[in-house]
Amino acid sequence: MKYSESEKNGIAILHLKGDLLGGGDIAEFKEKLKSLLDAGKKNILIDMSDVTYVNSSGIGMLISGMTTVVQAGGKFKICNIEKNIKNVFVITNLIKVFDTFNTIDEAIATF
Repeated sequence: MKYSESEKNGIAILHLKGDLLGGGDIAEFKEKLKSLLDAGKKNILIDMSDVTYVNSSGIGMLISGMTTVVQAGGKFKICNIEKNIKNVFVITNLIKVFDTFNTIDEAIATF
């Protein structure tokens, strides 16, 4: 997994790219979230438009990230989930766990 970062209307946006497989990416992802939180950026949006695959460890990484942000008093939302990945979220009922949106702008309007 690779990522880039941007900001819009005070919302930190992490644009994830590639496969979300967990593993070594978990520590890097969590560290990035902690650095955003330490910098006072408590509203975090995960853009998954360039994510091609997610396994159970990748889902665990997202759940862990959401827990970290929420426990710090922030909000964690996800947008632009590819159709096949969204189907996994629906089947596993994770669609009810995460706040998910179709676009970045749609998500930002809810913070």
